[in-house]
Amino acid sequence: MSVSNSENLNLPSVTIAKILPKIPEEQLYAYKQCYIGISLDNPVFEGNSLHALLLWITDKFEHCLVIVGDHLSRFNERILNGCDWETASKIAYDRGDEFITKTQQFFQQLPDGKATLTRWKTHLQTNHYEKAREIIDNLFTSNDEFRASIEKDAFSFVKRLTRRNHTLAVETAEAINLSSEYLIEEIAVFSSLSEQGWQVELYPGPELRVLVDIARGKYKDAPIGLKQRISVELKLL
Repeated sequence: MSVSNSENLNLPSVTIAKILPKIPEEQLYAYKQCYIGISLDNPVFEGNSLHALLLWITDKFEHCLVIVGDHLSRFNERILNGCDWETASKIAYDRGDEFITKTQQFFQQLPDGKATLTRWKTHLQTNHYEKAREIIDNLFTSNDEFRASIEKDAFSFVKRLTRRNHTLAVETAEAINLSSEYLIEEIAVFSSLSEQGWQVELYPGPELRVLVDIARGKYKDAPIGLKQRISVELKLL
């Protein structure tokens, strides 16, 4: 797999760890455009790591949609701080503002037209999202295996929080429910983006198990966008 930034000793190198479904790199880059979601709780989206990711992406693709997952993190605020929805949403939005302010220098250094910075909430306000969300909600209600897969990923997230000594502000069952809602909203946005031509997702971490299953054809009733998307797991060295 290709590696870049190695010539710049001040930045980590970026490499492709996995492409799902498996395709050659030249076929991947033929898509021309991609997107990457910014998890505000993930330190890889800070400083030199973020800079390295942006340079690698804009070198490999003609255009990248960078999505700040600020509004999405309202679920985490509920889980960890017990906030009501209005407060959680405001905190999440403020965190998005802070991220944009802290990282604007990296985006300003990119070639013109190479990256577009957007915020999570705008992607919930499209017909594509509404249609994908309805399909996923129905699948979650009607398909026991799909629901169990979502809840398993949600449980793993809650377990990671407690393993890292985070104190939950809600009961474990409620934390799993909120995490499941997080995942449903997230993959509905992914499906929506795919249907709008953003089929390649980049992320410095492993794919959700439920999305691996969809890519392998397990859920025939899944939204077409999720079936057509390509997941690229990046690794920083």
